[in-house]
Amino acid sequence: MAQSVGSAAHVSKVTLNRPSRQRRLYPYVLLAPVLLIMAAVLLYPWIISFLLSFQSYTPLRPIPARFVGLENYVRIFSDPAFWSSLQNTAILVIATVTIQFLAGFGLALLLNSITVGRGFLLTMFLLPLMVTPSVVGLSWKMLLHNEWGIFNWVLTNVGMPRVGWLSDPNWTLFTIILVDVWQHMPFGALILLAGLQAIPEEQLEAARVDGATGLQTFWHIVLPFLMPLILITLLFRVIFALRTFDIIYSLFRSGGPANAGMVIGVYLYEQLRLTWRLGFASAISYVLLILTMALAFGFIVRWYRDAFED
Repeated sequence: MAQSVGSAAHVSKVTLNRPSRQRRLYPYVLLAPVLLIMAAVLLYPWIISFLLSFQSYTPLRPIPARFVGLENYVRIFSDPAFWSSLQNTAILVIATVTIQFLAGFGLALLLNSITVGRGFLLTMFLLPLMVTPSVVGLSWKMLLHNEWGIFNWVLTNVGMPRVGWLSDPNWTLFTIILVDVWQHMPFGALILLAGLQAIPEEQLEAARVDGATGLQTFWHIVLPFLMPLILITLLFRVIFALRTFDIIYSLFRSGGPANAGMVIGVYLYEQLRLTWRLGFASAISYVLLILTMALAFGFIVRWYRDAFED
């Protein structure tokens, strides 16, 4: 009798567990089509490009792909144009990310202190972020035109000489930085404004009651509270700044005069457009990927360290 009761209980347990297992597998079944599509769209090209980076392959020539090992990577690091593009990329990333963060933080503080018309002002400031980079580049190309651009028109009307924004190599990087900052500065402002509005008012009120100054409140309450958002903002801006291409190509159709604005993204495109060496271009893309991962790793480690300490 006891054995039959035990067997019945065991059968009931198995019966009860079966639906729960099905429920656990159900989300994966629903996600399977999406995962397959992502694997076909993302994973497969990554694998193919990674394999191509170790091969010599030009589709315009009737020569099959040939394994060359690390020859493509050696050729990259022995090319002076690569080191020049890497230097331009470093200047662009440091300048744009720094200016965008500081200006965006200041704009977020300003909008947070405004109560009337904040929504309208925020919408106006976010308009550049909604425009595609290619359109931004073409619009600024007209504004910065050497002969009939509005910038040089203003300079000549105040008695100053014209500036070769698009023709002088000394102004090329400055022009790219100016346009990039104008478009992407609202990104950081939007994220930091959301963080400022999420700070508990009780903490700010307690600091005022304790006699803390505005600077002390900002340094000991506001800044620590915003630190995760600051790291996220910097992380995304560094990643996207490393991949800058659309704005530069819309402005100059190349790396600019004397290649003064050639960054790694433009260097990759030019190498592919001029030579069609897919193996060499794939190796450049993986150098850019490794550089992006190395820079992002520092932000991610700091982010998790702060979260663990908290």
